[in-house]
Amino acid sequence: MKTHSFLMLLAACAPPLLSVHAGEEEIRLEYATAPIAGVQSEFARAIRKAMPGVVLITAEKRVGVVSFDGWGTSRQLGYMDVPSGQGSGFFIHDSGYILTNYHVVKGQDSFWITLHDGSEHPARVVGVDPASDLAVLKVENAGEQRFPALRFAAPESVEPGHWAIAIGAPFSLNRTVTVGIVSNKNRSGVGVNAYEDYIQTDASINPGNSGGPLLNSAGDVIGVNDFIMSPSGGNIGLSFAISSGIARSIAEELIAHGRVVRGYLGAIFSPLPHRRGNDSGHGVLVERVYRNSPAAGKLFPDDVVIAVNDRKILNGSELSNALFASRPGDSLKLTLVREGRQLEQVIRLTHAPETSGSHPRRMLLRPIFRE
Repeated sequence: MKTHSFLMLLAACAPPLLSVHAGEEEIRLEYATAPIAGVQSEFARAIRKAMPGVVLITAEKRVGVVSFDGWGTSRQLGYMDVPSGQGSGFFIHDSGYILTNYHVVKGQDSFWITLHDGSEHPARVVGVDPASDLAVLKVENAGEQRFPALRFAAPESVEPGHWAIAIGAPFSLNRTVTVGIVSNKNRSGVGVNAYEDYIQTDASINPGNSGGPLLNSAGDVIGVNDFIMSPSGGNIGLSFAISSGIARSIAEELIAHGRVVRGYLGAIFSPLPHRRGNDSGHGVLVERVYRNSPAAGKLFPDDVVIAVNDRKILNGSELSNALFASRPGDSLKLTLVREGRQLEQVIRLTHAPETSGSHPRRMLLRPIFRE
């Protein structure tokens, strides 16, 4: 009787995999091999498709080297590049452009790219965007060689519960694959980067995975693996990847211009104190407005911004994301609460002014949210 109950429970827990047939004297288990094989084949196809486009990035630092003669006398000072860190990346264009994290290339002097076939190529930095923690490298002296570029998935195609596949080089173990699910999307306010729109996943990533792709079950890029949250330093199922929407647009600007030029508003914001609640129950407080800025004459201290382009603003990170996604010439429609009245202001953003002058805060290069 116990065996019968256990088998029925097993069948209930995994109906797609097992089939239970109860007869007068025996219960026979049959393996549902076809669905298993189908899932495995789908994952294998996605990994085979994406793997050649993923690279190992070895960063190097230039150090001084002193050579000595046979008498111990210094004779010559030279320089050499020594390995100082590793990360992952992936091709986004067949001409050799590689997307990775800014923190993988930060403070480094030279780079080597190891391809899927084991070949190595020097690479240079094309552009970096510290606000989003993204950077683009390019294989040097590629000539007519073509590289296997990965394709970005549409951001709106990602949903919690979807499969997530991470490929990278954790602890220098190149071509490592881990699998999980999308735990959440559009995560912001994590406090790691200035511009945040993360896909949260439980796919295991570790040091060395940074800059590698997070893929859907079709092998298309849904994010760029960025960091983990862990009290111990090891993965506990809280992994974060920069969404494909941010990654693609930033990469395109870095390739075109070498940097990201964002719109300038000219205001400082702070959290909305509880005592300053408004009818909508959300928003951020305008703390300061800079003279001769786009915000001057349209925003005033103590205004409460509750929406940008009709999208509700719940906190400062959402406002920061809206502003970081803007470019010079963009117009933002801000919905405000001012002295108990709701109104709208359309503000056309400009280029950030030059920072010449003795006062370090004379000009505001980007919108600041003060915690």
